[in-house]
Amino acid sequence: MRRLRAALAAAVLSALAGCGGNDADPGPPPDLRLDQANRAGTQALAMNLPAEAIRQYRTALARAYERDDAGAIGDIGYNLAVALLRSGDGKEALRVARQTRAELERRKLPPPPDLVLVQGAAAYRAGDANAAFAATGEVLASAAREPQTAARAWYIRGVILAERGDVNGVREAAGALSPSTQPGLEADRQELLGRLALMESRTAEALAALELATQRRQEEQDYRGMARVLVLAGEAAQRLGRPADAAIFFLRAGRSLVLQGDTAAGLAQLRRAEGLARRGGMADTMSEIARVRRLAAERAGP
Repeated sequence: MRRLRAALAAAVLSALAGCGGNDADPGPPPDLRLDQANRAGTQALAMNLPAEAIRQYRTALARAYERDDAGAIGDIGYNLAVALLRSGDGKEALRVARQTRAELERRKLPPPPDLVLVQGAAAYRAGDANAAFAATGEVLASAAREPQTAARAWYIRGVILAERGDVNGVREAAGALSPSTQPGLEADRQELLGRLALMESRTAEALAALELATQRRQEEQDYRGMARVLVLAGEAAQRLGRPADAAIFFLRAGRSLVLQGDTAAGLAQLRRAEGLARRGGMADTMSEIARVRRLAAERAGP
């Protein structure tokens, strides 16, 4: 099956990919319904339409199970988990990743590192940092030939270690990441450098790194990740005694989250922005906060 990887993927499912050569098993013949749905899902995700991507990938995955195609199940299960993560549904992404992995293991096929990685990312998003950390260790032990997958594992590991207050661990994770021309990988590196600088009270350096990470997340169209980094930038600005800048960072994060449909998280950041803006007499910022609040209320409906 021709593999169609989602935009978030750093590596292909190499363990399941068909090998070249005259003696290689070509696998089952193409299935147009499966391939069309999988392709449509990938196109939707590239356009930052995760809900449509999820719908198409579910159609493709059902077809993959119907035809009992291990390669397609692994590939599309991975893609669906990525789309669910992009939509913010960590619990469902974790369920899909685990189900896909279990199906491969029933066939005595090792789970590819990038599937383990997305399982770890989903576990983290679902609130299970210990499971996420264990998954990153598994990836790093098996992804020697997949440096981009390993880099993503180091990033997740670094975020967890930062939340645990482990400065040395974050320093190791940040040091494992090389500068990259790929926006997502460079965003990961800059975010970890920013987190490390915050932990070491190098706050001005932290803010500079976090602003770069924000730009790279935007280029990657990872708007949820962008909002997360904007919050960190706001906290860095507060530490620097720049409450007006902090209010604007929190406003930007909250507004993006509301527009992404994560109203609760968005309103939480708007409250932080509002407190700072009110104390600073920032009338224009207060007006924009009020506008976004009205928009959130309209989206919530009666």
